Amino acid sequence: MIAHKGPYRRHFQHAAEADGATCSSAGETALHKFAKETLQRALKLRLEGLTESDGRHSVVVVKEQEFEFDDAVLEKREGDIVPDVVCRKGDRILYVEFKVTHGCDSEKLEKLRRLGVGAIEIDLSRYRDCPLAELGNAILTEAPRVWLHNPKIPAARNRLAELERERLAAIDEKARELLAKLPTLPGPASTVGAWEEAAALRGLADAVSPGRRAIGFAVREQEWKSLVLLQFGLVAENGFTVKEAYAAIKKEGWVARPLAFVSDEVADGLRRVAGDIVTPWEALAEFIEKMKKAGMLMVSGPGRRLHGGRLLRTTIRFAIETRERPARRTEELNQLVDRILLRVRKAHKENFDFRTWLTSDIGDGTIPAATVASETEDSFDLLVERLSTLSKGMSSYPPHVPDGMTLGLPVLDEVADREKSRRESEDRRDREAAETVKREADDRESRLLRPATAAMGAEAAGGWMDLPRDDLQGVSPRAMARRSEADFWKAVDALDRWREAQRIEIEREELKADSLAKLRKAARADFKRDDYADLWVRQPHKGLSGTKPEEYCVDDATLAACLALLPGSLRRR
Repeated sequence: MIAHKGPYRRHFQHAAEADGATCSSAGETALHKFAKETLQRALKLRLEGLTESDGRHSVVVVKEQEFEFDDAVLEKREGDIVPDVVCRKGDRILYVEFKVTHGCDSEKLEKLRRLGVGAIEIDLSRYRDCPLAELGNAILTEAPRVWLHNPKIPAARNRLAELERERLAAIDEKARELLAKLPTLPGPASTVGAWEEAAALRGLADAVSPGRRAIGFAVREQEWKSLVLLQFGLVAENGFTVKEAYAAIKKEGWVARPLAFVSDEVADGLRRVAGDIVTPWEALAEFIEKMKKAGMLMVSGPGRRLHGGRLLRTTIRFAIETRERPARRTEELNQLVDRILLRVRKAHKENFDFRTWLTSDIGDGTIPAATVASETEDSFDLLVERLSTLSKGMSSYPPHVPDGMTLGLPVLDEVADREKSRRESEDRRDREAAETVKREADDRESRLLRPATAAMGAEAAGGWMDLPRDDLQGVSPRAMARRSEADFWKAVDALDRWREAQRIEIEREELKADSLAKLRKAARADFKRDDYADLWVRQPHKGLSGTKPEEYCVDDATLAACLALLPGSLRRR
């Protein structure tokens, strides 16, 4: 890069290489050199202010100022590094680095820290095309600059730590004063309150058990936790906030006034003084957060308010069911036993007592009262299943005792009596059924015989009724009709078929007789002699393949064939 004095302004310009290429590193070198020489001539530099802070306190390490120094040396090796400029003022030294494209790397920064000398970095990356007239001011004053290292920083940090210790000491003193004002806290043996008792009855004893040691409460920890779950988690329809729950606890007078409102700083001081404790507000917040994670409480609805969770309701419901379980189970057994005994006549159950049955061994070592009191459902469910099975057995027909298990109930005599009655009833029904079957069969036989007799006469009808028929699968009409109503109609159909066959046969015989009469008449007319005509009719004829006309002529067609063979007909041809 070459400095140029142009017609309008002075500036740097890249020098062209012999092959026409440009060199960007040349610009960095020229700008570096110009910056270092400018600082060496001016012997002054604006220093950026430097402040150390821990978030609460601040200590000024260096104020923003214009630093004038006695001399400046360029590119002088200092130990393992070569700063761009080493500035001196009396016995104080300041290293100055200029950043054009790359800043100091971590290795160089670490070397600067080990040397314990102040060092700043001036960023000239935005001034590479800046006019020369403006570049000097940028180098000395305006360009961004940061402290790479300042040897006063450790002292400033020590001062910050000292200020923090002073602050904590003051807070701890206040914490001791608060602890001194607290009333005597209730111990584990303190009286159980109404809210805690109600929570225990609802299965919430584990949920309200003590957590971290809380100070500032006038009641057992379980008491105020129970109030939160029952009054707010269970009852509050519109939900609640932690503040509302805390206000309710304070309203009960359960929070010591000195700790009603404690800042986080003071709370931390209390822990430094008294160990791992929590303030009333912290204890409530921790408890509610724990209940949210457990599912006892949940956040929902407008305003993200707290509501009772599913686990809270299921826990309470389970506790109530557990408490009421013996009475419920006893009633369920009573209903099952009553259902079974409804099937037992009074004479067999008049000495039965349900309360005595509850405490008796009803088989296999099972005592109903023990299953009623069981914490699990298995044994009780098994007894209910067996009673239900016995109830179904007693409700069935015939009644029976499944697997012979009477379960201590008076059912065997009832089963025996019912079995006897059943057999007698079935015998009676069988006789009545057989009589009915015979009566109905006789009726169907009579209904078939009447039309058969009318169609073919009594004697022929009797023979037809007893003759096995192919169209009835080899069964006689009488036997078919006696089988069933459906088979009766099959026999009726067979009779109809017989009558139809008879009708067709009669018509055929009548047609044959009529055709033969016409043939004889025509033959007599043709032969002029009745004896010749009758002889022709009775003689085999070759025109009929040797068949006699009187046998061949059975209808109009065969009549026509025979008429065509008469001598007169042949002559007319």
